Amino acid sequence: MIRSMTGFGSATFDNGIYKIGVEMKAVNNRYRDISIRMPSGLRALEASIVEALNKYALRGKIDIYINFVNNNEENKKLAIDKDLLIAYYKSLQEINTTIKSVDKKAKLKNISLIDLANFQGVINLADDSLDLEAIKPLLVATVEEATEEFVKMKCIEGENLKKDLLRRLDIIAKHTEKIKVIAPERLVNYRTQLIETLKSLLSEQNIDENRIIQECAIMADKMDITEEIVRMGSHLQQFKASLEMEGNIGRKLDFIVQEMNRETNTMASKANNAEIANLVVEIKGELEKIREQIQNIE
Repeated sequence: MIRSMTGFGSATFDNGIYKIGVEMKAVNNRYRDISIRMPSGLRALEASIVEALNKYALRGKIDIYINFVNNNEENKKLAIDKDLLIAYYKSLQEINTTIKSVDKKAKLKNISLIDLANFQGVINLADDSLDLEAIKPLLVATVEEATEEFVKMKCIEGENLKKDLLRRLDIIAKHTEKIKVIAPERLVNYRTQLIETLKSLLSEQNIDENRIIQECAIMADKMDITEEIVRMGSHLQQFKASLEMEGNIGRKLDFIVQEMNRETNTMASKANNAEIANLVVEIKGELEKIREQIQNIE
């Protein structure tokens, strides 16, 4: 089953003492890039969260947001981030100076201690006020629950992608079959045109039939796209088979599309036929849409 690289999942936990909320979302990325935003007091548990995620073999840029509320009134301690507080204060002073330099009559409200204390991150629960050993299994379980929902959504999106890809592969197969039917006609047309040209230049008695056969044989070799058609069919089969495989198949599909593009370009260079040229354009259009779609597959 293929999985989309994009998805969303969430889960919550509340036992009356601890309340945990986890949300995760992902967007396309060639590699795995996990970003976890969580309260500073839980930062020591980040490695455990990443370890829990490893078994899901996720790819893409994954953003995880963790909210945590401690309702345990015992041993609660507050910690002040002094560096952050000073940085806020200096920034406010700089704002004040900047505004005054533009408008000396500007009336600015004085900042209060309460205002400073309300800035995000200035006052936090002290790390030693949290029982991380008790919180760890609860947090990891909530993250795993959110990940299960996340993966489920990725699988649903993956099935939708698969249906679209199969539809486009069928279009390419039909165009390739049309080219296969048209291809032999090119040589017949070439022979007819060659004879007509020679008739206009020479008398009918001076036309060398052996020479015509030789020229047609040379042109047949130049125009032959049998090998490209056969390989295109093989690539289509490989692509469909890969869609049924487990694991990360995005890169393999991308490689197959490159090979299909190569065969299509070769057919275009040998076409010598307006109808085949139009079909090649249609195939290349579908391949480009497929290439864009597989960027969304793990």
